Amino acid sequence: MHKLLRHGLVSQVVALVLCTLVLPAQARVMPDLYDVVEAVPSRGATDRTAATSRGLERIFVRVTGDAAIGSNPQLQPILRKAQQFVQGFRYTSEDNQLYLHLSFDPQAVGDQVHKLGLPMWPNNRPGTLVWMAVDTLQGGRSALREEDNPELFAAVDAMATERGLPVEFPVMDLNDQRNMPLGNLWAQDERAAERAGVRYNPDATLMGRLLEASGQRWQGNWLLIHGGRSYAFDASGSSLEEVALRGVDEAANLLAQRYAVRPQGNGGQLSAVIVELSGVDSFAAYTEASAYLQELAQVRSADLLSVKGDRMRVALTTSVQLQNLRDALALNRKLRAEAESESIDLSGYRAPLGSAENPLRYSWH
Repeated sequence: MHKLLRHGLVSQVVALVLCTLVLPAQARVMPDLYDVVEAVPSRGATDRTAATSRGLERIFVRVTGDAAIGSNPQLQPILRKAQQFVQGFRYTSEDNQLYLHLSFDPQAVGDQVHKLGLPMWPNNRPGTLVWMAVDTLQGGRSALREEDNPELFAAVDAMATERGLPVEFPVMDLNDQRNMPLGNLWAQDERAAERAGVRYNPDATLMGRLLEASGQRWQGNWLLIHGGRSYAFDASGSSLEEVALRGVDEAANLLAQRYAVRPQGNGGQLSAVIVELSGVDSFAAYTEASAYLQELAQVRSADLLSVKGDRMRVALTTSVQLQNLRDALALNRKLRAEAESESIDLSGYRAPLGSAENPLRYSWH
């Protein structure tokens, strides 16, 4: 497993609950990616320097989506001068433990990511609904509820924050229990997940079944459902918490692989994709839609081609594959994909999707 586990993951992540800024469950744009909290023994300069280096490594994990980025030799000189990236810091104390709150400069970190040729995972990320069921030697099989297992869910939430993944947990009331019966949850029934997820409207769903194989051995089977695709993976560990944390960790890895963008200049070929937005019926809507397209990490430039009525056409210059661009556009809840047209002329020629004859069509609402 990844090096996130190298310092005793379970105990550290539980401790982070006390000091990490956890985003609201519905958040999908991650505004606090560049803020971390480190436990320190004193306010001395040496301890602050060491904590700042550790904090910057955590920031690079979140920003690149690579849990093992700290072992990258290119990053070591950067971590040694981590204080150059600090925007601000302060101390707090709780239960006789001193904490250093650090805010890093997003622009400086982003520039370094590009300079080193590392992937950049944009801060608009898939909101993920996490369902978990457990089978223990003593208690048998049951669905896990946050109110019954607050420490476990707090640890999972803290891990998700560490990876920059916005998560939400079902409340497991009668409505959830009806839509996601225990048997369907244990079977990782995708139809049940779709039905039960309607009230939460997640971008992705993560389902885990956690089995106690012996007193010291746990097995986790996970299924991540996102964007019409499913990813199954396993995890093992010595405790329920460990296999739960590994599940969220691996889900973050998979989503980062899908959405992370490598900087221009790494050999990627630029292409133009034509996008047509309908429902842009005011200057405010035009301004908001234009700003959104311009700020996409997958887009190098966004050039307005035309405005007609409530429709605007934009040429997006990108080096990512068309499907990756469509995945990114799908994360904005104000965009709704419209049905694709055949775009076949009398000779049988089919216009490529994303071309001027067959643009990507979305409604803005």
